[in-house]
Amino acid sequence: MVDATLISKPLSIFHQDWWLELASRGQFSSIDIEMGGKIVSHFPFIVKKKLGSPVIRMPKYTRILGPHLSLPPSKPFRHEQNIRHVVEKTIARLPKHDGVQFFVDPDNESLLAFRLAGFKVMHDFTFRIMPEKPLEAVWHDCDHKTRNLIRTAEKKLSVQQAGDCERFIGLVQRELPHNHHDFPLLKALFDAAYQRDQAMALYAYEQERLVSAALLIWDEQTLYFWQSARCHCSRVPGMTMLLIWEAMKQAKKRYLIFDFDGFGSVRTAKMLASFGQKPVSRPEIRFGTWAYNIKCYIIDMVKKYIIKKHGNYDFY
Repeated sequence: MVDATLISKPLSIFHQDWWLELASRGQFSSIDIEMGGKIVSHFPFIVKKKLGSPVIRMPKYTRILGPHLSLPPSKPFRHEQNIRHVVEKTIARLPKHDGVQFFVDPDNESLLAFRLAGFKVMHDFTFRIMPEKPLEAVWHDCDHKTRNLIRTAEKKLSVQQAGDCERFIGLVQRELPHNHHDFPLLKALFDAAYQRDQAMALYAYEQERLVSAALLIWDEQTLYFWQSARCHCSRVPGMTMLLIWEAMKQAKKRYLIFDFDGFGSVRTAKMLASFGQKPVSRPEIRFGTWAYNIKCYIIDMVKKYIIKKHGNYDFY
C-alpha cells in the first residue's frame, strides 16, 4: 500500500486495491518505488496476452491507471527530475513484455518522463465538469437542442436511483446480444463499489418499460458516467441525455468532478460535445516492439475495413 502521508491527492477508484483485486481477478501486480525510505510511486498493472504477445495493461473496466505519484515537495527542476527517476526505475522493473498500453488521469505528471524513456504518448478525450461550476451554468452551456431533448425526456420518463445493476445487465443483453461485457465481473465491481457508497444505478422508465440505464461510480475526487445502455426501439428522444443530466446532479451533490468517461464512437462524441463542455485529454502511454506493432497495425486495418463496410461499429 502507498504511504498515505505522502499522497498528494486521493487515490482514484481505479487505483484502489479492492478494485484492482476484483477487476484483475487477483492477477494484478504492482511496482512500488521508494525514496528516503518511503513509497513515492505505486504502479499496478496486469500482464495479458494480446495477439500472442505479453502486454502490460489495465484490467477490464478500469479507465485510468498509470503510476500514482506522491513525491515530497521540491523545486520545479528537482520535482521533474524525481519524476523521471521514478519512471525510469519503474520501467526497469517491469516484467518481460512486447507491449505496454494504459491510460492515465488527465493531470498525471509522468507523461514527459515516459516520452523521454522512449514510450509514445497518445491522446484520447473525455469531457469534465469541475465541482465548483453551478448547474445553472452547465445548463446554459448546453446546446439548445440538447436542453429541449432533456426537457422532453423529463416529461415522458421517470428516473429511479438504485443499488443494483441487474436491470442494466438485462437491458444490455436484450438490446446488444453480441456485446463484449463480462457481466459477472461488472456486477462484482458495481456491488463492491455500492457497498462502499461509491456507486449508483440510474434507470429511466417509459411507464413500466425500462428504456435507458446508467451505472455511476466515484471516488473522493471524481464521479464517472461509467456504463450506459438504451432501448433502441423507444421513440423517446434524449433518454441518455436525461441520465447524463441526472448524473451531473449526483456529482454536484457530492461536490465531485463529473467525468463523461470518454466515448466509443464519433456519434457519441458529438452527443457529449453538445453539453458544451471543453474536451479534456485522457493520455495513453504506449510502447511496442517492432513485431508487436506490426501485428497491431494489421488489426487496425481490419477494424477500419469493417467500419467502412458496415458503418459506425463501436469497438470501445
